Amino acid sequence: MTILGSAVFAALLSVTVYIMVCGCIGKTASIFGYSVLKVVSGSMEPSIHEGDYIYIKKTDTDSLKAGDIISFYSQDDSIKGEINTHRISEVLSDGTFVTKGDANKIEDSVTVQKVSIIGKYYGKLRFFKWLGSFASTKKLLILFVIIPTVCMAVYEVKTIAEIKIYSNREEALKAAEEEKEKLMREAVEKEVQRLKMQENEKKEANSFESGKDNEG
Repeated sequence: MTILGSAVFAALLSVTVYIMVCGCIGKTASIFGYSVLKVVSGSMEPSIHEGDYIYIKKTDTDSLKAGDIISFYSQDDSIKGEINTHRISEVLSDGTFVTKGDANKIEDSVTVQKVSIIGKYYGKLRFFKWLGSFASTKKLLILFVIIPTVCMAVYEVKTIAEIKIYSNREEALKAAEEEKEKLMREAVEKEVQRLKMQENEKKEANSFESGKDNEG
């Protein structure tokens, strides 16, 4: 795994953990201009099911119309301040919205103010529902913390070992190269000495021959 690959993996893991944790505590997760939230009731079935993770985006409230699905902070006393996701059934002349869950028989008793709107529904993130279908707190801990930590630790140990092996190999190659150069220098020095001795012997032989000629 390259450094870039590790960074991408870490980023995706962080985003996944962030979204799952926010879903577990009933908060929205903001990612790249979108908000992701977990639906906690079946009031929008069959369009949206309980446990679905949906993504919404802040939009111009003046562009909203009947039929759009929006997420908003409810002003209904029974669930005041909680996030609700329902379909707009009517836009009133005062700019407020009448909403209704697809599975509900009647419209919501309290209209939605523009300032209460979080965003417009754009779709589902099925991967997170799949994770949530088997992920208890303990399983989430194992899946997103323990396993990635072990994988990263193994990867780091492997990387360190490879660096050590590479370093040792480099040192061995360097030592071998130095030994080779040393042997070459010794061989050259021996050859130079041999040639000098040969030259001296030749000179002595010539000198001896010259002496004999002079005696004759």
